[in-house]
Amino acid sequence: MKPDERYDVVVCGGGLAGLTASRQIKRAMPDLTVLVLERTSGDIPDAAYKVGESTVEVGAHYYTEQLGLTGHFNRQQLPKLGLRFFFGDTRGPFDARPELGSRRFPRVPSYQIDRGIFERELRRYARELGVDLVEQAKVDDVDLAMGDEDHLIHFELAGEGTPRTVRARFLVDASGRHRLIQRKLGLGTPSPHKINAAWWRFRGEYDIETMAASTSPTWKPKTQERRWFSTNHLMGAGYWVWMIPLSSGNTSVGIVTDENVHPFSTYSTETKARRWLDEYEPTLAKFVENAEIIDFLRLRNASHFSKQAFSHHRWSCVGEAAVFLDAFYSPGSDWIGYTNTITTRMIELDRKGRLTEEVADTYNRLLLEDLWPNYLPVYLNNYPIFGHAPAMFTKVIWDTSFYWALPSQLLFRGLLADEDAAAEFHPIAQRFREIQTRMQANLRAFATHTQPTDKYLFLEYSKEPICTQLHLDLLTDKTADQCFRDMRRNVDRLAAWAGSFEQELTKTHGITVEFDTMLESVSDSGAALPR
Repeated sequence: MKPDERYDVVVCGGGLAGLTASRQIKRAMPDLTVLVLERTSGDIPDAAYKVGESTVEVGAHYYTEQLGLTGHFNRQQLPKLGLRFFFGDTRGPFDARPELGSRRFPRVPSYQIDRGIFERELRRYARELGVDLVEQAKVDDVDLAMGDEDHLIHFELAGEGTPRTVRARFLVDASGRHRLIQRKLGLGTPSPHKINAAWWRFRGEYDIETMAASTSPTWKPKTQERRWFSTNHLMGAGYWVWMIPLSSGNTSVGIVTDENVHPFSTYSTETKARRWLDEYEPTLAKFVENAEIIDFLRLRNASHFSKQAFSHHRWSCVGEAAVFLDAFYSPGSDWIGYTNTITTRMIELDRKGRLTEEVADTYNRLLLEDLWPNYLPVYLNNYPIFGHAPAMFTKVIWDTSFYWALPSQLLFRGLLADEDAAAEFHPIAQRFREIQTRMQANLRAFATHTQPTDKYLFLEYSKEPICTQLHLDLLTDKTADQCFRDMRRNVDRLAAWAGSFEQELTKTHGITVEFDTMLESVSDSGAALPR
């Protein structure tokens, strides 16, 4: 289609972040004119399209409840049996690897997403809402307005070679790793977290229980539902490998590593990646050795940060065009939900003449000073302990408790884009930041000074009392006052847990952790189980 000359909102990028942003904006303000410029065509295959196929609670809630897509997910995507982890000896019998996961589907749902199916449907849904979607449109540059003038977006349509320009009141950068605005304004900053990834999509179903049975025929599943529905993580020192089922009947398998432990050069081609699997996850390597490859892709320096994501000059960066930390724990769709929801609120405020510099600063602080610095310690320097079951059992429960107690509540309670709520959340996040950093340092120390287990154990983390309570708490309606009261109470609980863990570490192992350097690195970036 030929776009008009001017729109209220132009979204640069029609991937997952851009299409969901346009849907959220149009549902909130149906009278706005919205244009999405997407460089690819509408010929989107199943499975082999984009990575980022797993959701957790925030992303799933955002897609279903805020975007009204529950029907799509129930009909066309797979329910997710939570996150599942296998630790221990990666070269030994699979049935000896300690396991952490769920036996049954959780009360708060999440999903496995076939991105090809989902983004095809999102394009159709966008057009049905009245969004103008122009495919095969390559955005070359933008002229950002500083006053009340319109932004200018310069692009070309495939096969034309003729430059075009469209004007916009509000500009949304959803260009992913192209990071159009960040590159133009020099806002991007390196992340201290150095990770790389490579992945396949294989044709057909590759079930982890079938894989385990091929080497351990006596292995008895301890789950009521098939482990196949989980995002299965094979964990080792310095890496994790995912196995994700897709509703198209295919399977996604990926490697993610710490560059300092497993350099990208050791698995940067399909042949090298096969050899890498054979060395570090031989059971999986044997299981997929004859699998038909749909595609093989790779990504170097996956994590990136930014000095700014939102501006009172009527622009925002959403999804990976803003920041990206790690795929571990499947947070990608969460950050799409965070940035899209803030963007929608900014557009609403702009229409009322209330989008001020102070408001934009509030949202930048929330994203870059409150959320990012509390997420970063979850990952930074922790890959070397990923294969250590005792440390990781505690770590996964800790990380999950943080996630359900703080950031999840902001989106579930509709507080994320409330400026007053963001201001109230700030001291809570800042207090937890030091607790988070200390606990992660102590987990690393614990792994360093203790032996990993060499026998099969199963831990159902949803049955741990703190996880049970926090998970069900996501379903509880609360006022803002009640929500922040509970956040403070939960930070107190986590602080007590962290203190007890540190005392036990010192008493039992004689370990005292100096964590000031770690806390400083988190700041410089911009950013035993309780009963």
